[in-house]
Amino acid sequence: MGKDAAAIRREFHARLGQLARELGRELYPDGLPQGASFAALEDVAGTIGDEIARQLIETHVRQHAEVSAQDPPELCPACAEPLESGSAQARRLTTTRGPVTWTEQTAYCPRCRRAFSPSEPSPRA
Repeated sequence: MGKDAAAIRREFHARLGQLARELGRELYPDGLPQGASFAALEDVAGTIGDEIARQLIETHVRQHAEVSAQDPPELCPACAEPLESGSAQARRLTTTRGPVTWTEQTAYCPRCRRAFSPSEPSPRA
């Protein structure tokens, strides 16, 4: 499985600090405005962090769906009969960081009468 949050934080600490400074200069080229509240700064930082997280999730889900579409399963996972290829379906999932969209290939088992999306990422590990 992937890295845990603490390992990611340690590994990317310097790079994330540099990114934060760059974004800060773009947001506030003359420095933080006089009288700006800590809460307002926290809201802006949270919004940026959420968008970075959302895009990271979306990028990986899209890559997963693309890889899965290149090598689709040929047999039904329930009955092991041959599958019929379905159409590509647009998907949207609302995460805690915002909506994530991708396109995934679908499949259908005529025997089970089961339709499924082989590339669908699991919401829980």
